[in-house]
Amino acid sequence: MTLSRRACYALFAVAVALAMGLSLRNGFVYDDLPAIVHNTRITDPGNWLTIPHAPYWLGTLWRPFTVSMYAVQWLVGRGAPWFFHLTSLLVCFAVGVLLFRLMVRLGVERATACAVATLFLVHPVHVEAVANSVGQAELWAALWVIAATLVYVKARQAHGEQRALLPLLGLVALGIVSKEQGFVAPLLLAGAEWVLFADRGEAWRARVRLLVPVTALAALLFVVRGILLNSNIGETAAVALRPLTPIGRAVTFLGVVPEWARLILFPLHLQADYGPPGIPVGGPITLRHLIGLALVVGFVALFLRLRKRTPVAAFGLLFAAVALAPVSNLLTPTGIVMAERVLFLPTVGFAIALSSLRPTRAMLAIVAIIAIGFTARSAIRVATWRSQDRFFTDITLDGANAYRGWKVAAEYWDEQHDRARAVADLKHSIELWPHDYEVFERLGQIYRQDGHCDAAIPLFQSGVAAAPDVSSVRAKLIECLLTEKRWDEAQQAADEGVAAGQDEFKPMQDRVRRMREKERN
Repeated sequence: MTLSRRACYALFAVAVALAMGLSLRNGFVYDDLPAIVHNTRITDPGNWLTIPHAPYWLGTLWRPFTVSMYAVQWLVGRGAPWFFHLTSLLVCFAVGVLLFRLMVRLGVERATACAVATLFLVHPVHVEAVANSVGQAELWAALWVIAATLVYVKARQAHGEQRALLPLLGLVALGIVSKEQGFVAPLLLAGAEWVLFADRGEAWRARVRLLVPVTALAALLFVVRGILLNSNIGETAAVALRPLTPIGRAVTFLGVVPEWARLILFPLHLQADYGPPGIPVGGPITLRHLIGLALVVGFVALFLRLRKRTPVAAFGLLFAAVALAPVSNLLTPTGIVMAERVLFLPTVGFAIALSSLRPTRAMLAIVAIIAIGFTARSAIRVATWRSQDRFFTDITLDGANAYRGWKVAAEYWDEQHDRARAVADLKHSIELWPHDYEVFERLGQIYRQDGHCDAAIPLFQSGVAAAPDVSSVRAKLIECLLTEKRWDEAQQAADEGVAAGQDEFKPMQDRVRRMREKERN
């Protein structure tokens, strides 16, 4: 079957419109608000000069290109959410075009590349990245990383390394300043060199001619990032991951792997939040972990089998593995246990691997049928990000077995003055996974504000037990104990805080003594 590039591009446009186009009706939802709407570096042009040396809205992330694009969209679109969503659709389309061109450059038949790129564009696991404005970080990073890979492969095939150096450096830099996953670009290019160009009999100097400057640039930007942010660590680790040792994180990773596989192969059920108890953290080892281990072993074995026989497929698998590494929590804990949006770049690798299959009419027909199903599922899923109310309703309906979804939903309903719903959601969050001090603290604070310190005290005590080094929970506990005139317990809580190195509780010790003496007199 012969297809022109224009025909494929038209197909991509239709696919994106059908699968994700309804996102134009979406508003600003969840992280869009602090990251964009309430971020004066975006909404106030007078603060634009601070973007290059300031962190992203969350933790110590550094995404100056993405933030700059938010600022431009805010200005041009006058703060309208539809303009952000239109930009996301256009960038998604561009990613599909570049993926198609990369696959063709790797020797994939055009019809197969067209079909696989279309399947990629309508994949339901990508909805979160496209339908939610802050997902643009994933889209921009993928765009530049794919473009860098395309430039590298083309240069190595045509021996045009010298002409490709500056464009390659620029693309790698753009990927890095779009999202942290961009730092994997040197590894992806090294993987391409190892798998795709290993048998050319070239001297090692020729093979690293582009890799050395690219790696040096990534290292330089890593240092610059650390200097600007006073930290080389990314966002604050998720509460569920903080107490885990490297072994505990490895066990958690094995529990996540089956979920990755399900989402890539059979993405019927989707949810905006993943975590315990649905995805177990740490031990003990269960059947889920053994399945994850089997999948990892099988993945490695498949890669080794394909490396010589089908280099393109092997490169795709390597691409996926490298792109997953930063979000696997193996190297360092991240702010999430797992999320659908972080699979956007890794699925590029799986698409490349899929495109290496021998094209037949039957295979293309199967891909077409799957693409139609994926399109319908994506179009339905887009509505989750329609509004705040819809999102925080769906996050608990879809992720009923993830405690954090109930936690963040409760925070929203409390802000909307729906205190009863907030309390119910927080209670359910505790029932699911009673190890997050923030849930105990928030529920206890609600009771305290309503004048029920007697009900708040056990919650604050549980919060202190879960995180003894967090002073805010201990302070609220002591205040409630004082309100209830439970002097001995208040004194003990203050003494334990001081013993733990929290010197801010020294004045509290004196205050407890004074209040006790005043009550006696």
